[in-house]
This record gives sequence, structure tokens and C-alpha cells, in this order.
Amino acid sequence: MRVVRRFGFEMMNLNRIHLDVFPENERAIRCYEKVGFAIEGRTREAIFKHGGYHDLILMSVLVGELK
Repeated sequence: MRVVRRFGFEMMNLNRIHLDVFPENERAIRCYEKVGFAIEGRTREAIFKHGGYHDLILMSVLVGELK
């Protein structure tokens, strides 16, 4: 994840990288937080999967927040 983040900021000159993750995927959330992503919010019932609607967690990191 650090390599992907660095590529986005240094090679592609991005200012912000964001992602969506299922709230139940706690391991992924911890991984993203370790490399600098912060939780911005929750999109309620954003995706239909397995017969029902599910929330998504929005996470992002800005170029100035590199660790």
C-alpha cells in the first residue's frame, strides 16, 4: 500500500487518493490507516450485494499527509 500511495503522489502527481471499504473488513481498514488513510465518512446503503444493501466506509489520504 505504501508503494501504491507513493506512486500516486510522486509519479502521477495526485493530491488525493480515496477508496471505499466495507465496514466489516476491519483488517483492511487497519491496513489503510497504517499507511496514512483516514476515515472520512460512511455512505449508507451504497451497494447492493447478496440480496441486500450495504454501507461503505470512505477513506482518503492527501499528499501532505505522507508518513
